[in-house]
Amino acid sequence: MPDVTTQGVEQDLASFIDPARVRTGVLVVAIVTTTLALTASFVAGTTGSVAYVVALCTCALVTLVVAMEHPHQARAWRLVGAGMTLWAVGGFLLVLQQDAGFGSIPTLVVLLAHTLGYLPLLLGIGELCDPHLRVRHLTAAVDGVLLFLALYAVLWLLVVEPVAVNSSLPKLDRAFGVVYPAGDLAVVMLTFRLITARTARQRVGVLLHAGAVLITAADIGILALHLRSADGDSAITDLAYLLGLSAFALASVWSLLPAPPPVPARANSSRRLARLVAVSSLLPPLVLGAVVMFTDREVGLGPVAIWMLLIVGAAVLRHVASVRELEQAHEQSLWLASHDLSTNLLHRSAFLHEVSEGSLRERSGTVLVVEVLRLGELRDARGHDAEDFVFATVAARVRAAVGENAIVARLAHDQVAAFMRAADLARGRQVATSLQHSLAAGVAWRDVQLNLPVVIGVAQADGAVIDVLGGVRRAAGAARLGRNSGPGFIAIDADLTGSVATRSIVHSGRRDTAMN
Repeated sequence: MPDVTTQGVEQDLASFIDPARVRTGVLVVAIVTTTLALTASFVAGTTGSVAYVVALCTCALVTLVVAMEHPHQARAWRLVGAGMTLWAVGGFLLVLQQDAGFGSIPTLVVLLAHTLGYLPLLLGIGELCDPHLRVRHLTAAVDGVLLFLALYAVLWLLVVEPVAVNSSLPKLDRAFGVVYPAGDLAVVMLTFRLITARTARQRVGVLLHAGAVLITAADIGILALHLRSADGDSAITDLAYLLGLSAFALASVWSLLPAPPPVPARANSSRRLARLVAVSSLLPPLVLGAVVMFTDREVGLGPVAIWMLLIVGAAVLRHVASVRELEQAHEQSLWLASHDLSTNLLHRSAFLHEVSEGSLRERSGTVLVVEVLRLGELRDARGHDAEDFVFATVAARVRAAVGENAIVARLAHDQVAAFMRAADLARGRQVATSLQHSLAAGVAWRDVQLNLPVVIGVAQADGAVIDVLGGVRRAAGAARLGRNSGPGFIAIDADLTGSVATRSIVHSGRRDTAMN
């Protein structure tokens, strides 16, 4: 699990762009992309072609720029932007081929560029659906692929093949013509899932869904026109397509505002999508059987075999991904049950269990108990956020002082405990002194300099005479004695007979206060 502290959370929140700037950006993007879409759709000649390419590139560029600035969903929007970039490449090649006279550009290259754009797009939207549960990313993406394959098979059998014999459109164009509506419908379903799960701002989900619906309508309209005439075209379909991409770009800009927390009551949207995937997978075989039984059409084995191979491969990938994600979910649940979320430190019970395991040597070492003083005063003066921030900062500096091999835990609401295996009392005192010096510098919080007043108790555990649990009690007792002298003290328990008989109190040279 990642190391997330209150300081990191504060930095993440501070990295969001100002809401006024976001609204201004949305307005500018909406005006520019809408103007380009209208020009590209209704202006003929070179001007319309150039506006079409510029509109595609602008929408993709806006999404990629947002991905560079986004503090939490950079990967998701980068994938969405990559898909839109591939669509822009396909549109540019199409303009070169049809309007600029570059007839040597293979039609297959143009079609593949547009088709391959669906893969990162599905991956990106699948990641947006579950930003707080990362183990669901892969299966969400595979769900989209399975939906795409099932929808493609149904559309091919019901829409294209019945008129393919009388169509002058090349077979390759007919095959790829069905890819676009099928991919669009899969995107529509994933964006609807994003809305129902409420894992993003409602405006972001609605814009993505509206954009997917517009693109779907455009591609279905283009397919219908091409089935009637190989040269079929419409300004309305171009406008719908470009406005759909514009909605995607606007959604990416709006996502820069902090998203609300997800609503647990709507979390069953994932189950609904899984059921929809299972049901949709049955549709192509049923349609195929109906075509064979109730019509006189012959069905070629080649396309059916290819489709079966793809959908079985996707189903196997879905199963493997589900198994792996169950393992990750189990590991995540165990981690959540044993750690404090605000500091990523072990809970007391998990700490005591871990340090008591192993051989006699592994249960020997030095225990440090760091107690943060005057947290109540700080909470009353600055609020709970300041209290959490100070404790998280102290915990992070304790972890840095004791090293990666030490076991660190949150012993109480104001205490951090660390167990350094195979470390003697001199090493414990050295670490405690170094820690006191690092804490004396304080920390900045919301333009206010806060002090970090602590006392540190140090005790020994040798695995036989004094176990780790006893060492923790003795270190806590030493810290309690140091607390009577005020912050900035290190209390050393050097008596191994069961009582705190000897202690050395070292003053840091300054009296710190919990508030500035």
